Amino acid sequence: MNRLVMIFALFLITIISVSAQPTLPTIPDVTVNETGVVQIEITLSAGPDNGSTTWFRNFSSLVLSNSNNTYAKYTWSTGYNDAGVYNVRFNVSDADSSDTETMTITVLNVNRAPSVTSSPTLTATVGHAYNYTIVATDPDGNTVQYTLGANNPSGMTVNPTTGVVSWTPTTAGAVPVSLIASDGQLSTYQNYTVTVSGQAWSMTLSEPTIGGSSQDREENTTTTMTVTNAGTEMITGITLTSSAVAKYQVVLTPLSIASLAPGASTSITVKGYVPEDKNSGKEKIGTITATGTSAGNQVTTTANLNMQAENNLVIKKVRVTVNDDTDTVDDGDKITVYPASEIQIEVEVKNTIKDLDMEDVNIAVYNDDLDIDEDKDISTIKDGKTTTVTLKFKIDEDADDGKHDVEIIVEGEDENGAKHGETWTLRFDVEEEGIIIVKSTLAPSTLSCQDKSVDLNLVLKNVGTKDEDEAAIEIVATTLKYEKRLSDLSIDEDDEITRSFTIPLKDVASGMHAIKITAFKDFDEQTHMKYVYVTVPSSCVPSTNTTTPPPVPPPVIPPPSDNTGGFVDVGTGTGFSFDMGVWGTILLVLANILVLVIIIILLVKFLL
Repeated sequence: MNRLVMIFALFLITIISVSAQPTLPTIPDVTVNETGVVQIEITLSAGPDNGSTTWFRNFSSLVLSNSNNTYAKYTWSTGYNDAGVYNVRFNVSDADSSDTETMTITVLNVNRAPSVTSSPTLTATVGHAYNYTIVATDPDGNTVQYTLGANNPSGMTVNPTTGVVSWTPTTAGAVPVSLIASDGQLSTYQNYTVTVSGQAWSMTLSEPTIGGSSQDREENTTTTMTVTNAGTEMITGITLTSSAVAKYQVVLTPLSIASLAPGASTSITVKGYVPEDKNSGKEKIGTITATGTSAGNQVTTTANLNMQAENNLVIKKVRVTVNDDTDTVDDGDKITVYPASEIQIEVEVKNTIKDLDMEDVNIAVYNDDLDIDEDKDISTIKDGKTTTVTLKFKIDEDADDGKHDVEIIVEGEDENGAKHGETWTLRFDVEEEGIIIVKSTLAPSTLSCQDKSVDLNLVLKNVGTKDEDEAAIEIVATTLKYEKRLSDLSIDEDDEITRSFTIPLKDVASGMHAIKITAFKDFDEQTHMKYVYVTVPSSCVPSTNTTTPPPVPPPVIPPPSDNTGGFVDVGTGTGFSFDMGVWGTILLVLANILVLVIIIILLVKFLL
């Protein structure tokens, strides 16, 4: 009996084991609009009996967002292109069994409005057709129709299929326009404003120049000019005239233009004669006038007529010396100067005509701010010849800091009466930070044969905007065999100091001797230089019969300093000279005798 009960129990266990499997419930269908979210939640009617549950669906757009052995959640975020019906099969399984259910997802189409892709024409002219075509696309592929919105200008129409807008404005002003693009359900508006201008009659002429910078005189030459219809209407019956005097022999070709459409241009040839007395540079010799008719209105415009001939009085070279520091410069170059700087400008001018002299030549240097106004006259520069003039001036002690344009102006007239000339501009950069030599005097001012020295008295001024603690002054008189430098001078802003130097005149040749005085800031930055001259009478010593020119400035070599602001003798050349006096000479002789005695004693000891 017990055996039968056991067999029956085993049978029941087997039946239960075979019949247990994961079981899907009925899954309802889902309907959403495009861009809607599909959510499907499934809870198994029966769970797995052999291992975990495996979830499956045959539609990949559904994403399994959450699951366990008895529950699963699927989601799908639809888009505008997902409209349609989708049959979906779900499957669940464990290690030895499975179950399947199907359902339907329906995504309904959502209509979208058309999109306008064209940009409107925003300008128009009274009496002229307005041209614009509106273009729109429908994202759903629906047919687009075009209509006018409210409050459009009178007479405007739009083709419903092509979108062509037709309209001819009758009045000027700002006109609002509204166009509609529709797919039958939804619409898109394009609203804008058209600026309508009145009818315009306008004609322009370019400004012609007969000749050029290399144009010879007594020759015929040609150029061109352009006539343009700058209005909105056709111009007809255009005629051209010139007011130039007969000696220029101006001829225009053609003299008339039948018609010129709006925006169109045409070229006119201008021929003229360059007379022998034509001034150099571009000058107005008359005007050219064009006259026509547009929509019953007269249209007239005028342009200057110019002529240019070659300039034959040219600046070949300019050398600028600032405090004895000389450079060759070009037009437009910058030059650094200081208040009280002594300036010398050498201008080399050439007459480039081969067979005519240049007369009444004037060479000037000018700047109003710096109060520079120097000039020289030259009566004649022969044909093909060059001459050089030197102009000297001084920058004022109170000159304003900054950049100043200094003009070099050369003017002259050839034998035929034609004026020639050229102008260069140099940029003077005035720096107020500097030490200047305000005064330099010699005492005695006139030497006699009894004078064995001369005193040089100096007044130095700080024209800068800050105190200067490392000012220096250097005195060089090469032919007098004298050189001194005074360093570490302190000069407050806008203050002055005085210093004196005694220059010996022993064994000095007769004649004129130059003494160069150089002022420095920041120890070795030169800010001013000037010369004074001392003349030794010829009756005192043998004369050299020559006048000593200013020496070439030597390089500045930082000298030793006693840090007291006193005189420091840097000698002549690269060495130093010492004056020890009588006692110094005696001591030197005694020292030499002592050395000789020591040497003799050592030799005697060595020989013995």
